[in-house]
Amino acid sequence: MTVANRYAAACLANAELGAEAKYLPQLESSVLALQAALKTPAIAAAFVNPRLTPAQRKALASACAKATEAPKALANLLGVLAANRRLNMLPAVLNEIVALLAVKHGITPLTVHIAVPLTEMQKVQLKVQVKQHQKSRDVALTEVLKPELLGGFRAFFGGLVWDTSVAGGLARLKAQLNQTVQN
Repeated sequence: MTVANRYAAACLANAELGAEAKYLPQLESSVLALQAALKTPAIAAAFVNPRLTPAQRKALASACAKATEAPKALANLLGVLAANRRLNMLPAVLNEIVALLAVKHGITPLTVHIAVPLTEMQKVQLKVQVKQHQKSRDVALTEVLKPELLGGFRAFFGGLVWDTSVAGGLARLKAQLNQTVQN
């Protein structure tokens, strides 16, 4: 579990406590608004600026919470990230929150690193296999081009990695050969 995942899980757990549970749709809306805002170069630069004073970090977090009408759980998360000089982690934390919310809705996030774009048939086949494996209602597929894989793919879903890439196969072969030589 990554640090970003821990922050996201804590935020979601706080949002689900007591009366906050009714704010889950608002949490999702605020998270998506923050993700969109972070695509603006000036805003993104502010979040990674190491020269911000503690008061400036707190003000930035507070302004973002107010602008996105963030529920208390997300506002608290922003405050914690600001206090701990971790505002630069916000994009990763927001991605994790989106992934955790998707799982709550029965959707498995699937990130596929590929050397060349997948065909529509390959996308459908991958989604069906992951959907069956995870027993989910649906699969949200994201493709990331990584030419260094040479061919095949690496799929990341539900904390698992499915590696059929040429580069991965060569790395496994190298490890086997090294182990054989050492024995």
